[in-house]
Amino acid sequence: MASLTQMGIPGSGNGILAPKLKNRWQVRFTNIAKALGGNGRDLTAQATTVTRPQVEFEEVELNRYNARAYVAGKYTFSPMTLTIEDDITGLASGVIQGQLETQQRLIGGDLTDGQWLNATPTASGYKFGTILELLDGNESVVEQWLVEGCFIQSADYGDLDYSASEAAMISLNIRFDHARQTLSGQGYGTALGGNLV
Repeated sequence: MASLTQMGIPGSGNGILAPKLKNRWQVRFTNIAKALGGNGRDLTAQATTVTRPQVEFEEVELNRYNARAYVAGKYTFSPMTLTIEDDITGLASGVIQGQLETQQRLIGGDLTDGQWLNATPTASGYKFGTILELLDGNESVVEQWLVEGCFIQSADYGDLDYSASEAAMISLNIRFDHARQTLSGQGYGTALGGNLV
């Protein structure tokens, strides 16, 4: 009968490392627009799915005589996708609406300032930050992504259906400039109770 001491890869170490679980995370927001009494915490509370940052490098082809070589060019981060449950209070939806209105007014001017469908003069006026944290199930952060220069690229308020019972959802594509990853799980060991070296 196999035991934990016999699991692993011969020559590479014994034991099993605990995986990060897809359902232990939170996403937080800094400097996102507020509207209808809501704030970024309302989006955090209603978030149901999110994608971690994905980076891709352009390839630069170098041609020499009868051969080719490749080097990495500029990088591009793909937009993050975030799905929000649209709550009955409208707080989460209000934060999204406030952010969209900050990026460019979609509803139109109000009676106080007379601005009609104007855009924010610079990106610093509407960009926000996103902090994505993977948790260990006991409130400790094992991985953190600091996502900088965010704005809502697209907002999809989804469909409605008389025959359905599930929650109404809002899907967001969040375009951003840069992401930084911090890993902090070095203190966690294997199923055998120790750290792999």
